[in-house]
Amino acid sequence: MTDDVQVALRSLHARGRTAWPEIELDITQFSMLAARQLGNGPFDDVRAGELYLATACTAGVDRAIADLDTHYLSGLVAVLVRRGHDAATAADAVQTVRVRFLVGEAGRAPRISEYDGRGSLATWLHVAATRIAISARRRYQREVADEVELVAAERGPELDLLRRQFGAEFLETFRSAFCALAPRERTLLRYQVIDRLGIDRIAAIYGVHRATAARWVAHARDALVEGVRRALQARLRVGVEELDSLLRLVHSRLELSLRLLSTPTPTGPAGPARAVGFGPES
Repeated sequence: MTDDVQVALRSLHARGRTAWPEIELDITQFSMLAARQLGNGPFDDVRAGELYLATACTAGVDRAIADLDTHYLSGLVAVLVRRGHDAATAADAVQTVRVRFLVGEAGRAPRISEYDGRGSLATWLHVAATRIAISARRRYQREVADEVELVAAERGPELDLLRRQFGAEFLETFRSAFCALAPRERTLLRYQVIDRLGIDRIAAIYGVHRATAARWVAHARDALVEGVRRALQARLRVGVEELDSLLRLVHSRLELSLRLLSTPTPTGPAGPARAVGFGPES
């Protein structure tokens, strides 16, 4: 690394730290990470504040991840809704951005590490969320039959029996119980069951100890099962013994039940791609 590059990186670090004074990232780590994207310059068009924030997120600084979410991601759901996407699809798209850019997926590093400070960080994230939402809509229109067939093949005899006994009543009961959960509980279940994130990753996203994250997830699962209990009692009028049997099945097959619930269900010719919001806490 030449002296000129070092001087430029020190300047970018100082300006970035000024923009985000509560985010601590030392010059050595900043220079190492930023140099991968910037090379030997030029540096005149680099957005120092946004590069500093993105680099700190790449380094796993909790405050940086929280600030990126607060200032850049949390408002994207409303933006997508204003552009014509239904709320569930918009929330799902932003959730995917969170995972893809801040956690990484399929063995790929978090995409935030690719930001080089040239161009608006907000626009980059906005475009990503928009593309994901559009893709979700197209996938729904193109693949809904295949998705239902795949999930049906994986349900197993117990869940098949449950569906034969109660049909749409069970799915609607499960759906209403899920919708009644607190926003964080829905998000935690989405992280664990749909996105298949481990407790350590969930803890990192929320900036808490893994024991706390594990307790939150367990509480969310228990709350869902209890919600199903109340809904079943109200809707199906089944006996206590049969109800307990159903609840044991729901608890043991929770992952498959949630995957069934995440299968797109149209509400009409122009219905939303998702009937239930599995996205972030909103």
